[in-house]
Amino acid sequence: MNVTIDSHALIKLLLLLAHADEQYHANEEKFIRDVVKKNNVDDKDYTKILNEVTAENRDYKLSCLEILKKISNEENRKTALKALSDLAAADYIIHEDEILLLQLIADEWGMYKKRLSE
Repeated sequence: MNVTIDSHALIKLLLLLAHADEQYHANEEKFIRDVVKKNNVDDKDYTKILNEVTAENRDYKLSCLEILKKISNEENRKTALKALSDLAAADYIIHEDEILLLQLIADEWGMYKKRLSE
């Protein structure tokens, strides 16, 4: 059975990460727009998701935790984590807030790589 990732959840996670440092860099926007296009997400849907993220008064951490529950399949989690990691590097700077959100995701999903020194 081939399970596809929830595009809405993926895009919302990407937008949360992109806005974690309170700056939406042009490279981040281009990256997310490419994901939107690849996942056949309508422009209206993208704008709606973007507005949800920018209008939220909640902590990004709480919003992120809520969305993480929607991605339960391991392959989808790997796809999402790869996209999130690529996005974090899209502006050539890994911000502390981005690292904290990636750490939160790794904690929630139990996705860690063993240390090289072990």
